[in-house]
Amino acid sequence: MGEFDSESPVRYFEREGMSMSISLSLSRIRITTACAGVLCVAGILALLLPAEAAAQAHRQKITVRYENVSFEYDAALSKDYLAETAPAVPLEQKDDKPDGVAPRHTVISLRGSYAARLRRDASSAFVVPRIYVYPLSDPNDPKFNEEFPTTRQAAVDLARLLARRAGAFTDEIPFLPWFDEDELFIGRTKFIRFGNGRGFMFLTQCGQESSAVNNAELLYVFQGMTDDNAWYVSAVFPVAAQGFPATGKIDNEAEFSARYAGYIRQTTDRLNRLPARGFTPDLHLLESLVRSLRVNSH
Repeated sequence: MGEFDSESPVRYFEREGMSMSISLSLSRIRITTACAGVLCVAGILALLLPAEAAAQAHRQKITVRYENVSFEYDAALSKDYLAETAPAVPLEQKDDKPDGVAPRHTVISLRGSYAARLRRDASSAFVVPRIYVYPLSDPNDPKFNEEFPTTRQAAVDLARLLARRAGAFTDEIPFLPWFDEDELFIGRTKFIRFGNGRGFMFLTQCGQESSAVNNAELLYVFQGMTDDNAWYVSAVFPVAAQGFPATGKIDNEAEFSARYAGYIRQTTDRLNRLPARGFTPDLHLLESLVRSLRVNSH
């Protein structure tokens, strides 16, 4: 490639179909034919690109395809995944608690993931990052809505919120899979479009009583539907936030409960101000996974 001055690398990359936006402070760079072809280009990149940018450029993506669901994610999140079809569990009696009730659906778990570093209690409901895809009807099952009322109700409630596309919520956002706990707060609400649908991502922590927001229970959640309203998509990711306690242990529960409303407001504001990279993992990686989702008709 011979010799070039400090402006020549940019012209070279543009000529080769690459684009660069790099401010060079070097007065002169000399590169000789001691390196050739690809090796020479790699050497130039090592000199000119910041280490972080170079790492971003070479990040490995993992593609998931299972039945009618596909998406991709950064290998920094997980090295492997397990895709399964969960069997239908219909509600037997109308007054039964709908624990585990759901139609036949897809569950994709990220294995060997970042979540292992969070050191959560293995008995927790959401230790492993998972994506769930539920059908919202079945032409062969005329009793679908009666058998799977929580799935149907979640879709109705979410459709109402999506019609508003509100940026903040004072009420709960629908949450599947259903379980007998409440969302203690909702933060960082973001409307997101994925391949053929839309929904909301938000931070939350679930429980049955007042508890401190902590990194053993904090979740980044997506709840959405396909544009044809045929499929409900849920993604539940355990996360940790910088500066938050490892557990929800409280020394004086009576005092804490008395000021809980104010505590939740302040804590939600604090989480909203924290940058995406202030979480483990970086929330942008999780949002990128969700945006890549596509759920096709069978």
